[in-house]
Amino acid sequence: MTESASSKVLRAVLFILVPAAYLSIGLWRPASSYGPTGRVEVSPLCSVLMSAVFVVCLCSWSRYRIVASLGFIACLLWLAAVLLPVL
Repeated sequence: MTESASSKVLRAVLFILVPAAYLSIGLWRPASSYGPTGRVEVSPLCSVLMSAVFVVCLCSWSRYRIVASLGFIACLLWLAAVLLPVL
């Protein structure tokens, strides 16, 4: 059974975005944190990355459950790091 082009692209995006989500841990900041220049907001880059990771993991759940579950864990960790200090 051959894979379609869209399936190959989805697989490639999944295997690129999930490691990128874990590599972006250094950019994660709580929404209420303060830096040297004042209040630090949630990074738009991380927000877009985590949204893309979530959508790609959701789309590829049926074929690549292990990698998709690692992506979901990264999204949950990001949400906890960003929102938990605010609560």
